[in-house]
Amino acid sequence: MSNGLATLVLAATLVLRSVRAGLWRLKEARLPWWLGLGGVLGALSVAGTALATPVLGVALFTVVQVCGTSVGGIATDRVGLGPLGRVSVTVVRLVSVLVAVVAVGVAQVGRPIGQITVGMLAFVLVLGVCRPVQVALNGRITAVASNVGSASLVNAVVGTGALVVVLAGFGVTGHLGLGGWPAGWWLYVGGLLALVVTGANMITVQSIGVLRTGLCALAGQITGGLVIDAVVPNGARPTLWVCCGASLTMVAALTAGLGRRRHG
Repeated sequence: MSNGLATLVLAATLVLRSVRAGLWRLKEARLPWWLGLGGVLGALSVAGTALATPVLGVALFTVVQVCGTSVGGIATDRVGLGPLGRVSVTVVRLVSVLVAVVAVGVAQVGRPIGQITVGMLAFVLVLGVCRPVQVALNGRITAVASNVGSASLVNAVVGTGALVVVLAGFGVTGHLGLGGWPAGWWLYVGGLLALVVTGANMITVQSIGVLRTGLCALAGQITGGLVIDAVVPNGARPTLWVCCGASLTMVAALTAGLGRRRHG
């Protein structure tokens, strides 16, 4: 439901001439169809997270996903899928990826681990690889549209449509358990927050590349969790491990750009 709400909000931006102009530029550019798959990959990430997290537990899911995201980010930059073109694989960038994975592992120390299955681990790893590809594709569309609102609308429409298809598949196979709607209104703003995250990724990938965009997002995610744990009443208190993990992700995000070499 939150995804649908976000799509409706973006549809309302069609009243803006700049958004309509961006959509017109996308139409005139006649882009290859596969550039629109960013929304599909986003829907896959949403559905896959909901499926895998209860099985593996948050800690293991996060570590495996970040492994996939880090490898996918450095590979996506290397092949030039993002708007910056090809970026060399350097020792510094490889070390920053390793630091990011270690940071997430450190931050998850002490958290419960669920059932470990090879198939589910592989699935989550693929989910992680898909995330930087999504960022790269969305960044390419944003560059052509010259308007983040237009690119976000395309991404939301495609992603929501794909998510509906996935949910319909779960429903047909009997794997979709529908209960009552949650009572807290704030639970429905997830889609709107996702708009902010996706839009920020679309903008930052234009200048710092796919890998650093992912590492900065990871640093923000862990730091944000640290802040929430510190200020929410009766919440879990921040541990030394989480603080160390947050610090390491900052180091990874900052150092990833030191050895960057671009190619046309």
